[in-house]
Amino acid sequence: MNDEQFSRTLQSVGQSCFVKYFDVFSSKTLSREDIIEKLKSETNYTDGSCVSRTGHAQSIINAGLAKKALEAVISSQSTRILPETREKAQSLLVQLNT
Repeated sequence: MNDEQFSRTLQSVGQSCFVKYFDVFSSKTLSREDIIEKLKSETNYTDGSCVSRTGHAQSIINAGLAKKALEAVISSQSTRILPETREKAQSLLVQLNT
């Protein structure tokens, strides 16, 4: 996955969604269908959006780009990313680095 594909894929998930549901997306015990159902039950996302976000998030994680995605959230200039989202991304990054 090149940088442009990575950026597009992360944008498709949504930076805040990627961080909020990182543990769910990266779970080895939940099936893809379980993850989609969890998103549907906890958000106002459409069915298609839940499927798309799950697929894109898992492709980032499976490509070994989780750290890069978390770093992108932390360094993002977007005002739509809340401070607590950045803090959680930082915490997740620390966990991945240990």
